[in-house]
Amino acid sequence: AAFMVPTEILAVQHYEHLTSLLEKLDGDECKPNIALLTGSTSTRESRIIRNGLKTGEISMVIGTHTLIADKTDFSALRISVIDEQQRFGVIQRGRFNNKLYTSSSKLSDENTSADVASDSETFMAPHVLAMSATPIPRTLALALYGDMSLTQITDLPPGRQPIETLALEGNDAGFETVFQMMRDELMDGGKVYLVYPIIEESEHLPQLHAAKADFDSIKQKFEGYPCGLLHGRMKGNEKDEALGSFRSGETRILLATQVIEIGVDVPDASMMIVMNAERFGMSQLHQLRGRVGRGGKKSRCVFLSSTSSTLPRLKVLENSSDGFHLANADLVMRGPGDLLGKKQSGHLPEFPIARLEIDGSILQEAHLAALVCCPPSGKSSFPLFLDLH
Repeated sequence: AAFMVPTEILAVQHYEHLTSLLEKLDGDECKPNIALLTGSTSTRESRIIRNGLKTGEISMVIGTHTLIADKTDFSALRISVIDEQQRFGVIQRGRFNNKLYTSSSKLSDENTSADVASDSETFMAPHVLAMSATPIPRTLALALYGDMSLTQITDLPPGRQPIETLALEGNDAGFETVFQMMRDELMDGGKVYLVYPIIEESEHLPQLHAAKADFDSIKQKFEGYPCGLLHGRMKGNEKDEALGSFRSGETRILLATQVIEIGVDVPDASMMIVMNAERFGMSQLHQLRGRVGRGGKKSRCVFLSSTSSTLPRLKVLENSSDGFHLANADLVMRGPGDLLGKKQSGHLPEFPIARLEIDGSILQEAHLAALVCCPPSGKSSFPLFLDLH
């Protein structure tokens, strides 16, 4: 089994969680041998893990983009899981899929007869499970085309509460409203994320707020509430320290970039404000919003837009927390892209009449009819997309 995720922090979380689950199994002979392979894995350890994957000694690997490296090979891979699949590009997903098809002759051990091995000289595909709480338009398009079976989990995880979402224009009145909401939240014992599109101010994009540039002004504005800073240029230990301080309550306000989008779990974080929200994709905003509302406290998320013209897209998020509804709205606005190419947005020129986002139900009906007329053989495996709402 191979489990690929987009960030190292998420890979470590999955690895630790799976390790704790396996510890509950009785009998060492039942426990699969699992490994963690990321960019931080030492050269020596990486070589050992890759050799174990090639020989089959390692049953399961959790990793980042290292799993699609040329020197990473799998033996008899039977299931592949891609978490947060919207974070991977077309080429990255394609490279991973190319690694999944292994000749079944590799399965034959030294005790298997030559006749049996020659008869099984076919290529076998493992089962593929792609997961996301924030599907992009392309994902929805692939599901509509029938390339994926679609399963939706529409219930919130235990203990989660709906997040109150507001989309406001980032003018003087908007900031006054938001900062007052922040004060109320902090006085009530909450913690606040401030998310920025860039780290430092840009001469080319003067309208954008920057995390480092705003740090001192936020400290002065909310004196008495310690502030922290987290962005992608910080070293690993600095990131861990900043996040640890926020998690422990040593800091109550965390100014961050989109590095917190995936894998960050602070249950008592109760408010998020996204600056220049129009600079983020819809799925990205939905994912960021999921960093709050993870505990028992009622949570809020505010999207501040640079201009009033970009508010309508953000209002869609204000009115829905359903990942597939948002993907469909994004599909209407941006299009599914080139399904046979690299482009992940834009309307399809090969459909002069039909629109996928409007007429997709016809494709679904055709797919079901095809399955009835020609059901798949038992040897086939179908990719499954799971919406982790």
